[in-house]
Amino acid sequence: MDRLYLKDIKLTNFRNYEEQVLAFDEGFNFLVGNNAQGKTNLVEAIYMLSAGRSFRTFMDSELVRWGSGTLYIKGTIVGDEGEKAIEIAMRGNNKKIKVNGILLEKRGDLFGKFISVIFSPEELKLVKEGPSYRRKFMDQGITQVKPSYYYLLINYKKVLFQRNSLLREWLSGKADADVLTVWDRQLAGYGARMVYERYRFVRTLSALSKLVHSRITNGEEDLEIKYQSCVDIKEDMDMEEIRQQFVQKLESARARDIKTGVTNFGPHREDLVVLINGMDARKFGSQGQQRTAALSMKLSEIELLKSETGECPVLLLDDVMSELDPSRQEYILGNLTGVQTFITCTHITDIMKKSCPKGKVFHVDSGIITTEEQ
Repeated sequence: MDRLYLKDIKLTNFRNYEEQVLAFDEGFNFLVGNNAQGKTNLVEAIYMLSAGRSFRTFMDSELVRWGSGTLYIKGTIVGDEGEKAIEIAMRGNNKKIKVNGILLEKRGDLFGKFISVIFSPEELKLVKEGPSYRRKFMDQGITQVKPSYYYLLINYKKVLFQRNSLLREWLSGKADADVLTVWDRQLAGYGARMVYERYRFVRTLSALSKLVHSRITNGEEDLEIKYQSCVDIKEDMDMEEIRQQFVQKLESARARDIKTGVTNFGPHREDLVVLINGMDARKFGSQGQQRTAALSMKLSEIELLKSETGECPVLLLDDVMSELDPSRQEYILGNLTGVQTFITCTHITDIMKKSCPKGKVFHVDSGIITTEEQ
């Protein structure tokens, strides 16, 4: 298992940081301060080194410090193969990403270079909220394991857009059935690969989550995650079988699609069903059960990334410790050996002191950070 951690970071004109250089601990790093001081901004900058974009906004312009037209982030990543430098620079709407000084052509080329898992209050909604949250969870996890999946997603969305445009034209008599068939075949090709990758991801995740959840709940709850696929996928099905079934379902749904003007079938309509003791946690679980299930899924994502990539991801815990009860906090902190972890909080609790005797504490105050050893 490769040891992966963020050695240091430099921020220039990022959010409320004018100029900041920080060196991190290989284990626990506590970002302490009152609300709206810049703790989450720092976590956001770290995440950007992994994903090339924010987890909070789609608007890159919001990341640039007020009054400045440029932004710069640089991080040094340390692994068994040595160090690598990741740089993100922005000027206006122009964003450039470099790895070891080499300019990347696309944001997707960054995936896999520095693996991180973000766990924020938004992730606690993973079980409770609608299907889009769970589709996003699947797609982000798969992309970290297999960066090429990112381009598969992009291509699927492009073809889906074209097919939907053609369906809307159909109502005015401008569409061609042969053209729709062409889009069906392309959509089925990309969609079948997405289904295949999602199935494999959920199968592994469900097994890991079952173990983690049993430990967190002292064996009182059984967690199962089921993939609600758009096709009737089975263990021994190959890609071509999935694609053929995909085409057949598109053809069967064509009349409805033409009537509604949208594609009603495909990976963009899929979901995960989270079961606790055989019951649908979204419909029947308490808020505490839903949050614990989400926690189990995120912790299992770390284990999945470890086993699939051979590297241990960096964990970003943004404002979630205060949302969990003491026993859940103890479990998290006690099971992160070998994982570099960043935790935002308003103060260091007794549980943190007990579970994490070593580490670094960063006091954040209006974009100014001071450091002390734990």
